[in-house]
Amino acid sequence: MPIIVIYFLFNNLNYTQIGILAAVTSIIHLSTEVHGGIFADLKGKRTSLILHSIFGIFTMLLYFIGNSFPWFLMASITYGISGSFISGTRNALLYDSLKQLDRTSEFKKFNGKVLLYSHTINALILLAVPFIYTYNNKLPFLIGVGFFIASLITALYFVEPPMTRKSQSTLAMYNSKFIEALKEVKLSKKLLSAILMAMVTAAFVYMSAPFMQPLMQIAGLPIIYFGVVYAFMRAIMGLGGVITHKMEKYLSLEKLLFIGAGIMVVSFLGFSLGAGIVIIISLILMKLASGYNRIILDDEINKNIKSKNRTTVLSISSLFQQLMNAGLIFIFGIVADQIGIQNMFYYALALFLVCIIAALFFMRKTNGKLISI
Repeated sequence: MPIIVIYFLFNNLNYTQIGILAAVTSIIHLSTEVHGGIFADLKGKRTSLILHSIFGIFTMLLYFIGNSFPWFLMASITYGISGSFISGTRNALLYDSLKQLDRTSEFKKFNGKVLLYSHTINALILLAVPFIYTYNNKLPFLIGVGFFIASLITALYFVEPPMTRKSQSTLAMYNSKFIEALKEVKLSKKLLSAILMAMVTAAFVYMSAPFMQPLMQIAGLPIIYFGVVYAFMRAIMGLGGVITHKMEKYLSLEKLLFIGAGIMVVSFLGFSLGAGIVIIISLILMKLASGYNRIILDDEINKNIKSKNRTTVLSISSLFQQLMNAGLIFIFGIVADQIGIQNMFYYALALFLVCIIAALFFMRKTNGKLISI
């Protein structure tokens, strides 16, 4: 929602209140992340996606009706809950469906197409929403209701592979499922190494996101063109998800991961050293790396999960990413205030190199065949 902050300001919210809304969404999402995954494994991924759509409808309606902080606070809560029901669920449903059809080798291809199509549509929306908002500032949220209704109808028609078991929704069962998933991660070194790699690459991409608009200002880009750059970045991210399927025919997993890390290094160098168009290209490269790494690591993680715990493990992986991201943003936000954004990225690059080398070393030790770094 590229106009949400403008909408809050229009309704007389101050930046402290806007910060509270963002914090509430994050807290709700983090506190329900794993149990949302457990719910999907116990009660069905289709049910989880239906609930995601329902809470999404409530969120958009609250934004549409609301004109004050209490309304938007309720929307932030429902938005956070909505996210907990979809995190990892789509990937889990896709992988289990392909497993049922004995076609898991095609997961990268289909997951890449999902990323490409969704991000291309998202890019078009990023272009259109600011213009719609200038016509009527409530209309984008009414359109959002329509999207979530379409999502709900789609989810109702999903056919889910048979579940291995159904259980009572007790707190003890939820906790047992969580412990079972943690044990699976602990016992499978390949799974753990893939989760760690995903945590490092995703967290540093997420950490960069709040600094994108200031970087575009440093590059001298007029604000009117920000939406165009955002749209292009989303489309490139989708493209990054598609090319992995093509490249895996010629390159090993290890080389694919090394290339993805290399793209991120080049991007960080552009942020810290570049000016003008170099910064814009670096932003685009970061999004390319994001889609590229995501598809590779989604596949590697899913290949090493037992189906009955799939969504729970994926939610744990997502939780690790968000926790690391929160820590990175906190640290580098302070650093940026002290020495400036571009200088901050020198330190971000140094820490990224330490983390990625450690993750690659662990994966090499686990698989016994990673390329030398």
